[in-house]
Formats: sequence, structure tokens, C-alpha cells
Amino acid sequence: MKGLLYWFLTIALLLLCACEKEEEPQVPLVAGRTVLVYFSADNNLSGSVEGDIAAMEEGLLHTDMHNGNLLVYVDKKGQSPQLLRLVQEGDSIRRELIEEYAIDHASATAERLHQVLQQVTDTYPSDRYGLVLWSHGTAWLPPDYKNYLRSFGTDTGNHFMSVNDLTAALSDYHFDFLLFDACYMASLEVAYALRHCTDYLIASPTEVLADGFPYQLFMQDLFTPEANVVDIATQFYTYYQSSYGTVSVTKTAELADLATACQAIFQGKGEEALFAVPVQELQIMEYLTGNVHALYDCADYMRQLATDAQYEEFQSCLDRAVIYKATTPKSAYAYAYGTYLPINRFSGLSIYVPQAELAELNNWYQQLEWYQAVYQ
Repeated sequence: MKGLLYWFLTIALLLLCACEKEEEPQVPLVAGRTVLVYFSADNNLSGSVEGDIAAMEEGLLHTDMHNGNLLVYVDKKGQSPQLLRLVQEGDSIRRELIEEYAIDHASATAERLHQVLQQVTDTYPSDRYGLVLWSHGTAWLPPDYKNYLRSFGTDTGNHFMSVNDLTAALSDYHFDFLLFDACYMASLEVAYALRHCTDYLIASPTEVLADGFPYQLFMQDLFTPEANVVDIATQFYTYYQSSYGTVSVTKTAELADLATACQAIFQGKGEEALFAVPVQELQIMEYLTGNVHALYDCADYMRQLATDAQYEEFQSCLDRAVIYKATTPKSAYAYAYGTYLPINRFSGLSIYVPQAELAELNNWYQQLEWYQAVYQ
């Protein structure tokens, strides 16, 4: 009898242990770094997407990903958006389909970007993350101003993201680096808005040619334990050295000191003093707003307003914030009908210069964190 009871108790204990084991949650493996490339390309850039993905695949063939993941969200004109994972398999790269979304899944909205980021971070938990944002860009300049500005991203359904929208979409996440494969996004206002979202910002303060960043040359840099952000920017400059291109890397941890230095320069200066700056003498960084330009070289502008001591402090802070910058002698401006214009002074970041003729932009500018930090 005791033997039979012992046998029943043993079986019951084994079944209980088995049930408890089955109910244990499955914890996903944690990757070294997951990088998301977000193609917001339901627009006239759609034809350039495949070439850039192919360049990534070429680069991955020679990359040690250190147990990392490369995710690619693709929204192209007339096609259903997809989330892909590029997987190394011997001497080839396989495109693994993670999800296909409805064709009206608009990529150029803060809600959609946040949703995709949530999906990626939930599905591929990692020690570190990197983000590439690929689309049209116009720095902080507000969406649909003069019918062609869009801050970041543009969608056939007339969707755009302002810099404040973009900041909201990214606010729950932190990235080792944020690379903008988009025009004009290396602006002081954009960098300051995103300072809590990323350690480094890699971008161009002018237009980026249609080929975009040469991914085949720097995929390894995306996955090293300490992302080699300077080499990424250097590869961009080297690739475009014989044509046209500007690029910089901003260390966001240094932007608070830079803001303090700028605040000291702006202190006590009202509209009269700001509007008196001779903009015709400044280095123009964009040709988007007709004959009256909005974005100029950051250091060139500050030199006009600062005392010698103030400018010395500003330049010291800028040198710590912009850890790499490079420019070709000229930059290309498609909106100026294919014009190639000289870059004579280059600090790596653009900045907005308030002007009497830009009343609408002046008002919109006051909504930015940068304005509130340095002008008030």
C-alpha cells in the first residue's frame, strides 16, 4: 500500500513540475545591437530604395554583426509597407519578411514610426539600438510651408512629420546613433530637439544627393560594440568628395553647454537687433524658401551677434558638440534648379535666422525647444 501511494505521489509531483515548466515565459535572446532602417519612401524617392537595400546587403556580406539585427521598414509608392530582417546566410543575404502592413499604412506620421519602433524593440530586444531615418527632410522647417517643406518624411497621402512630431515618436526610445539619410537634418534646432533620444546625430546640413549614404562602405561601423560614428560620416564624405556633399556628427551630450553659450549671445537682443543681421553676408545652407533664405551656417550667424569673448566660448562648445564635419567646395541644391553653390564657411550645423520677411516662420519657430532655451 505504501509502495502504491509512493508511486502516485511521485507521478503527481512529476506532472506538477512539467506543468510549471510549460507555463514558464519564453524570454527572447538579447542581441548586441539592433539597427532599424526606416524608409519613408511613398513619394518621388521610391525608386532609390532598392539600390540602398542592395548596398546594405553588399556591406553585410563582410560584416561581423556581433549578434546584432538589421531591420528594414520599407514603404514604397503603390506597394504595401513591409518590415524585413536582413539575415546573413553564408555568402548571401536573405530578406526575411517579418510583417506586411495595409497599403494605406502611412509611414510619415509619428504614430506609425512609434508603432514600428515598438514592434522592433519588443520582437528584437537588444542591449543597444541604432536608427536610420530615410526620406525627404527640411530640418525643422514646418510641414507643408509653401507646399514643399516637410520637416521629415513625406507620404502620398499628404502626411508629414514636424520636428516636434518626430521627437514625440522617438521619446520612448534611446539610440546609440541616429543617422538621417535625408536633406538638411543637421540643424542645431533638430539636434537639440532629439538630444535625449540619441547619443550621436549623423546628418547633412545641406541637400543629400539621390544615391544617399554609401551603406556598402560602413555596415561594420553600425554593429561594432561602440558604433564608429565618425567613420560612417567619413565614408560619406570620401564617397562624395569628387562631387557634392556635406556631413557632420553631433555629440548630443554637449548641446546643453552649447545652448548656454548661445543664450548668453542672444540675451537682451530683441527683434530689431536680430533683424539687423546682414543675412546677405552669411553662408546660406538652403535654397528652399525662394529669394529669402531661412537656414544659414550656425557659427557664421553667431559671429555676427557675439562679442569676442562670447564667440570664443561659443566656438569652444561647438567644437565639443560637433565632433566631425566635412564639406566639398560646393553643395548641390535641387530646389534651386540643379544649382551648385559654394560652401565658404562650414561649422557642420545650420541654424535659423529670424527675419522680418519670414513672419510666419518666426512665429512657428517659437514652438521649438531650441527657441525656448536660448531666446527666452
